[in-house]
Amino acid sequence: MPDSKPFAVAHDPLRALLEAAVDAIVLIDADGRIAAFSRSAEALFGYRAAQVLGENVSMLMPEPYRGEHDHYIGNYKDTGRRRIIGIGREVVARRRDGSTFPIDLSVGEYADGEVRGFVGILRDISERKRQEAQLQRSAEELRRIFEFAPTAMTTTDLSGGIVRVNREFADLLGREVQGLLNVGLAELLHPADRVAAIEVLQALARDGGERRLELRYLRGDGSEMTALHYSAAVTDAEGRPQMIITELVDRSAMLEITREADQLRERLMHASRLGQLGEMVSGIAHEVNQPLTAIANYASACRRLLQSGAAKAEDLIGPLDKIATQAERAGQVIRGLRTLARRQESQRRELAVNDLVREVLPLVEFDARQSGVRLRTLFAEGLPTVRADGVQIQQVLLNLIRNAVEAVAGSEHGDVVDVVTSLVDPTRVEIHVADRGPGIPAEAAARLFEPFYTTKPHGMGLGLSICESIASAHGGELSYYRNEYGGATFALRLPCQACAQEAP
Repeated sequence: MPDSKPFAVAHDPLRALLEAAVDAIVLIDADGRIAAFSRSAEALFGYRAAQVLGENVSMLMPEPYRGEHDHYIGNYKDTGRRRIIGIGREVVARRRDGSTFPIDLSVGEYADGEVRGFVGILRDISERKRQEAQLQRSAEELRRIFEFAPTAMTTTDLSGGIVRVNREFADLLGREVQGLLNVGLAELLHPADRVAAIEVLQALARDGGERRLELRYLRGDGSEMTALHYSAAVTDAEGRPQMIITELVDRSAMLEITREADQLRERLMHASRLGQLGEMVSGIAHEVNQPLTAIANYASACRRLLQSGAAKAEDLIGPLDKIATQAERAGQVIRGLRTLARRQESQRRELAVNDLVREVLPLVEFDARQSGVRLRTLFAEGLPTVRADGVQIQQVLLNLIRNAVEAVAGSEHGDVVDVVTSLVDPTRVEIHVADRGPGIPAEAAARLFEPFYTTKPHGMGLGLSICESIASAHGGELSYYRNEYGGATFALRLPCQACAQEAP
């Protein structure tokens, strides 16, 4: 490059530009000496123009840029090869006080006749760099949070393809992180659960929001794992879904605990039934003995008629009918006893409420008569069926009726216990047991269904607690209230069969 004459700012338009420009402008001659220094440059570097004019522009640079600058100028003059001319780049500048800061530098070359030089436009990017650094720190923090989170997490695209998983997710499924990338999330699920998962992903991609459901995943070894699957759509500033983030919570241990709790509850309910039957053994024996005695008497009468030789067929029909009736009566008691005493897994099926009550009454009728208590029943007709474990519901009824008989026995308030079935509303059937005893004190009523709470001298406090647990497990409820006679009414409400089928 030929030598050039030094440049002097004399043109008024250029001076106006240098004074008005927002970005700093520095003009240098062909030898790298500062020829013009804009007002914005003065503010940026802390120098007055008069202090820098004619000085080497390298004074505005820290090392190593300062030492390399003259070499770049000389190399360009000798070879004409450009390094930064016409190309913007980020460099570091130096203020008057010695502090450094990042700038965005654009360099251009000018020529006006024999006058040649360079113009540099500089913009302080300290704030931008600070924000970028903050974004980088935030991104790194989020990466670490995601990577080392104690919860299994994955992000997928809107079609369900896995973009990223953390170590906990891979470990939970017994797989390698790299082996999960770009795999469809639905492919990791039990085949029977894939449709539900795909529907959730599609809904999130379409509507955003979040969803939760329980799904079965397949581990690397082929075993199943039940997990709570939480998914939420990540949206942009306009609310449009961009990706989906999913969290898994292993439910295997909880389900195992639940199974163990169910087994324990069933053992406890069985023990409670046996305890009740043990307390009723004399009454049950009497209920069986009565029909057996009647059968023996009618059979003896038939034998005598046959031995007399004068017996006619129509003479035997009556006694034989009575034998059949008494045998059926004894059979009902024995069947009820065997059913309640047998230990079996919970089996729910469609049942008629009125039949459940009729089957349990023979087991308590003797105790009621012995106590001078009348059992009255009022059955609503046309009740919808319920889906229930008949043995467990009869256990509840047995407990409630025996408690009512015990409350009424010897009471001056009345000698009646009512067992009534009804339809509460289109969705629920009710069986209530009402007595006319002294009622339950308010302080005791508030704790009736607490385990181990009892008002009986020798009670364990488990009867009503178990009853309430059975009602709840059937989607129903067991409640108490003081009736119009001052006695106690316990109401067992169960969802009807149709409602149970419609429930999710």
